[in-house]
Amino acid sequence: MNECIFYLSGIISFLVVFGIFIFAPTKGQTRILLWSILKVLFFSALFSSWFTENIVLKWILIEASTLFGALLISSSGTEKSFHVGWKFLLINSYGLGIAFLGIVILLFVSTPLESLDFSALKQGLTGQSGLLIETGLLLSVYGYSAKLGLVPNHYWVADTYAESPSQISSLIASFVPVSVALALRPLIQFEKALNPSIFNSANGLLFIGILTILYSTWVLHRRDDIRRLAAKVALFHTGMLAVFLWLDVSDSVFYFLLAATLLVKVLVFVSMGILRMDSGQRMIVNIAQSDSLHSASFYSYFAALLVAFVFPLSPIFLLDLEIIRIGLERNSILLFAFPILGLVFFFIALNKILPIIRLPHRDFNSNVQTVLRIRIFFFLISLIAALALGIYGMITLVNGGLANA
Repeated sequence: MNECIFYLSGIISFLVVFGIFIFAPTKGQTRILLWSILKVLFFSALFSSWFTENIVLKWILIEASTLFGALLISSSGTEKSFHVGWKFLLINSYGLGIAFLGIVILLFVSTPLESLDFSALKQGLTGQSGLLIETGLLLSVYGYSAKLGLVPNHYWVADTYAESPSQISSLIASFVPVSVALALRPLIQFEKALNPSIFNSANGLLFIGILTILYSTWVLHRRDDIRRLAAKVALFHTGMLAVFLWLDVSDSVFYFLLAATLLVKVLVFVSMGILRMDSGQRMIVNIAQSDSLHSASFYSYFAALLVAFVFPLSPIFLLDLEIIRIGLERNSILLFAFPILGLVFFFIALNKILPIIRLPHRDFNSNVQTVLRIRIFFFLISLIAALALGIYGMITLVNGGLANA
């Protein structure tokens, strides 16, 4: 059931982003047809990777999205967007190149395979151990973590999300992490079963996931840019995705997590685009010094932050409860720190944007009124979808917990 919800969430998320691009583009966006084709190719590559168990084909599809993503980032046509697009292409290709080397090593070490599916690879490696297998797993996990955007290969994340149009940021921030998580999950599970030592790539992923969470929280208080604030929200949730991969939760919880990641990240970036366009500014201090602002611009951004962290019907809130439940079951009090870190992050972000609420309210400017009304319509669709997922999760939790869905 949750797997189907995940696929449906992916389709809804793409239609929201694509609908905004088609019906409510910014003035600087030209060649709509060309960029629309690239968006469809980007989505198709990653969406297709969700359905294949072929470890090589999955890598190829994720790598293809890197090229399409780099072209989309440069769609603004500015010199800075070209630099950011190159950074995205180089760092992601570097990471995926390392991951492919690890996959090649694993295929070389395994016994003759009937197929390239991970189940066949796992069977071919069963009963074997040694430095080559551990090296292959380490390279694969570390390489994919660069594509995921975890520390220390996170440098492409902030620039990509902050310097590209909000529709492109939302596509990359939502679809790339969940696609990489699906590729990483069987590798992490196999690593934990093969090498229970504390020094393995699974624990390494947990370590850099925690570093990513701490880094995004630490840097947040030094940022006054609504675009980079949204980027740090996305980076925080990517770190949490790594934590859930390490926890090796049930398939039901995992697919619920992926669906929540898709919907919430789209919600955050769509709301950021609305506030950015209505205010005409991206720095919070400049927005706060404006004469007025439409109330929907601020409250959509505020609502997105609530849903991303603390709103009781948010799927993220339910995932925090799931972490607490896992902590109680495994007698690990340290897991309780992650919901607390989420609260700390939320209150820092809230403190950043609260000065905007003092601005007098006004109607949308006539030159962007139609575009913003369309964007709010799509924002409401994504908000309803996220809350519907949260309500479903709450009902499931009441009836025995997400792990038993």
